[in-house]
Amino acid sequence: MRVTTFSMRIIHLLIVTFTHTVAIAQEHGFPFGKTVTLNDLLKNRYEIDSTANAIVLNEFGDAYFNNDGSRLLVEIHKKIKILKPSGFENGNFKILLRKGTSVREELEDLEGATYLISNGAIRSFHLDKKSIFREPNTNFEWIKFTLPNVQIGSVIEVKYLISTPFLLNYWPWEFQSDIPKLYSEFCAHISANYVYNISIRGVLKLDKNDHELRSSPVLDVDVLKLGMKNIPAFREEQFMTAKSNFLSAVHFELAEIRHFNGTKDKISKEWKDVAQELFDHEDFGTQIKRARNLFEDKLSFMTAGATAPLEKAKKIYAWIQSRYEWNEYWGKYTDKGVRYAYENKKGNVGDINLSLLGALQAAEFSANPVILSTRENGMTTSLYPVLSEFNYVIVQVQIGEESFLLDATDPFMPFGMLPEHCLNGNGRLLAKKEATEVNLMPKTKSRAVSNLSLKLSRAGELTGTLQIKYNGYDAVNKRKQINSFAQVDSYTKAISDRWKVREIRNHKIEGLTDLESTLVEEMEIDFNSHDASSTERIYFNPFMIGQWNSNPFKATERKYPVDFGVAQEEIILFNLEYPPGYKLDEIPKNLALALPNKGGTFKFNFNDLANKINIFYSLNITKPVYDASEYLSLKDLFERMLQVKQTDLVFIKL
Repeated sequence: MRVTTFSMRIIHLLIVTFTHTVAIAQEHGFPFGKTVTLNDLLKNRYEIDSTANAIVLNEFGDAYFNNDGSRLLVEIHKKIKILKPSGFENGNFKILLRKGTSVREELEDLEGATYLISNGAIRSFHLDKKSIFREPNTNFEWIKFTLPNVQIGSVIEVKYLISTPFLLNYWPWEFQSDIPKLYSEFCAHISANYVYNISIRGVLKLDKNDHELRSSPVLDVDVLKLGMKNIPAFREEQFMTAKSNFLSAVHFELAEIRHFNGTKDKISKEWKDVAQELFDHEDFGTQIKRARNLFEDKLSFMTAGATAPLEKAKKIYAWIQSRYEWNEYWGKYTDKGVRYAYENKKGNVGDINLSLLGALQAAEFSANPVILSTRENGMTTSLYPVLSEFNYVIVQVQIGEESFLLDATDPFMPFGMLPEHCLNGNGRLLAKKEATEVNLMPKTKSRAVSNLSLKLSRAGELTGTLQIKYNGYDAVNKRKQINSFAQVDSYTKAISDRWKVREIRNHKIEGLTDLESTLVEEMEIDFNSHDASSTERIYFNPFMIGQWNSNPFKATERKYPVDFGVAQEEIILFNLEYPPGYKLDEIPKNLALALPNKGGTFKFNFNDLANKINIFYSLNITKPVYDASEYLSLKDLFERMLQVKQTDLVFIKL
């Protein structure tokens, strides 16, 4: 991800402007209903992306303050060409209006139209106001509408004006979307009494970056005009974190408000100020204190039988983990408070993990909260504190020389491991008047080791045993999978169907409830038998149990990191004994591959001796994250690995 700023290339930018009227702001952009041409309607292919189902022909955003500076007015204007039936969805619009406790955003104006060719002339169909629908919610409202007569070849146009009282983030502008754009421009007018931190995100570069200072008898005006042309569509790929991390866009963060009497209100505080603010918050610091008091007289039975500090901490963690049910809501704050969550045995992330924190502190452990942003929420800004970017809280506990990160919301998560949705860069450990960065990358990797031993009989029957050992995140995911079935027999039937075998017998599972142990599956397998009297060839693929069945990396290039979340290792040991009277049609070749910079390996060793086949297969992905420059090497390794996995063993009857 590229994070830059405007022409001076510094992240802190003082912007001065005077409150503008609507008339001044509308000097930019393009007029509604007057720019669609016959060429726009006749053209059906664009070089920027011949596969696109729709394309933005022009897009303009204009943001400016109202006359008293209390609200921001944002005008958005789009013109889109429909190229394929799958592009019809671009005629459906949703406008989000946020609500506060006493203020809210308003839709001040809205117009839309669809343009078609009729008898060689342009015909327009305008949006009927009766087809605009409102869907209110507690904290926001959706405005929904669909433009009329959207069809292949049509051009649609929409323009609307939003009035917002929420000035903290000014108005972010996304130059990139899921369809390509020929041009996108954003113009910002920001008043002199507001100081904003501004950043450009994404890998694309600005084609327009104009900065005009306009003088006024009262205050000056800084008009910023930012534009991009020939913008490719943003395509989400596998193993990506939040789309917002990589989408080319401009973001604002209010740093300071300057008043006419010379006083200043600093908005972007230092991290020590943010930490103190959270510890003073009713739904954060106050709840930690209440949790300490709540669990103080319960420690004896929570830690019963434990003597060593680590053992006591694990007992407290397991007790909290087993008592509470997570209600699937994230958040760094509690919802209804730790006491309510305790009595109802249910709560959000803040309720559960701040309860865990209070219990550990009551037991005199050195424990602190860590706030973070989840993978789907996006990366946080490291240059200055933006508290709104953090949507989750976990616990760090220090025991001797070792520290552990804990999240008690997941009943399958071992002590010292975090759910995969938490594995997103760095978090912030909050202590008194400080907030230090904490690396969230896991020490534990996903690991699965399979041992498949089979025997091919003279009658063409293939039977044997399978043992699979799961560790780390593979064990967590497998426990969740097994527990999703009402009983183990149902799970056995499901994997039997998936592997397309005749029968699985004597299926045993060890370590299902001991979260810190290796999870082990053992079973006997009968494969679908062959009629040896008539079958001249017997086909068998030894990699039915493997994790990767297709290459997740299909693009010819990638501009974004590949983020697996955790390092991964898969090992398959395969042994097969076949009777005299058969031979292998072709002996697979051994293969050894390595990624640059010790990024991983793939090994395949094949041995056929005395009617016994031995295969060693190993895929080792050593890093959680690979940058874009490593993509082609990673893609090639997976392609060649899958070529091996998709090769059948072919036994020929002599």
